[in-house]
Amino acid sequence: MNKIKHLYFLIILLAACGANVAPTPVVPTGTPIPPKGTPVPAIDTPIPSSPAAIQGNRLTLTLAPGVTLELVRVPAGQFLMGSADSETDAISAAQPQSKTPLDEYWISKYDVTNAQFAAFVQATGYKTTAEQRGSSYVKDGISWKSTPGANWQHPRGPNSTISGKDNYAVVQISWDDAVAFCAWASKTTGRQIKLPSEAQWEKAARGTDDRLYPWGNQAPDATRLNFNGNVGDTTEVGKYSPLGDSPYGAVDMAGNVWQWTSSLYKPYPYNATDGREDASSREGRVFRGGGFHDVGARYVRSAYRDANTPDDRADDRGFRVVAYATP
Repeated sequence: MNKIKHLYFLIILLAACGANVAPTPVVPTGTPIPPKGTPVPAIDTPIPSSPAAIQGNRLTLTLAPGVTLELVRVPAGQFLMGSADSETDAISAAQPQSKTPLDEYWISKYDVTNAQFAAFVQATGYKTTAEQRGSSYVKDGISWKSTPGANWQHPRGPNSTISGKDNYAVVQISWDDAVAFCAWASKTTGRQIKLPSEAQWEKAARGTDDRLYPWGNQAPDATRLNFNGNVGDTTEVGKYSPLGDSPYGAVDMAGNVWQWTSSLYKPYPYNATDGREDASSREGRVFRGGGFHDVGARYVRSAYRDANTPDDRADDRGFRVVAYATP
């Protein structure tokens, strides 16, 4: 009889104590359980899969120890792609303007930097097109010259250097080099990393309100971007933030360096299923955004497009990447 009483009081005591104990957060199916001792986030905070961390509209991926890749979210929906007939300086290659739908994706907040590209090279031993060919293009005044010894580590030739420029956009990058980086980043992060399509790049640059530039319709100037040769070289990524940022928080979408896309240079309207996203083609690939050399506002408009062969590279040619909502 005494044993039964003791058991009864023990049950009552445990129930009372349990009323003051917070429930254990439920880890979503398929998400790794953090190691013992790892701080547990609030129940309404997503527990991201390593090596990614999501905070609101920001996604951070780990490429190597101490080297991360920050991306910003671009929500699903349509936008106006290309230039209207009434726009001054509109180019025919960016017409007709059309409503273009896109699924959600993430685009790198900054151009890929020297530090990020160096992590790729260190991990793989990759040799860029410029290194394999022994030369690349450098603009000297108004002329482009094939320059022996120019490559991503020596952007203007063998006497130039990227020392102290870890957070500057990597340049002298061919389309082939950018694709190789994406393949490595995909394996490293466990996410699908690719070059943005033309449509993805343009939406990330201008949003959905048909603005001309990432910041709006105000004419470009030296407070918003690096162009017109006003600096004479690349600048550190983020130098013109937030004045030059796009509606989604993407930085340097105008000026500084031209950015490769995945798309072939085909007529508008854009249609992702018409062969322009054929990854095996050796035809010209589109690059966007304008570079620090370019003189004139038209080259840094969000709708402006140019292209060259996949092995083309120059001292103002870089890239950024996209990732998708799920690994």
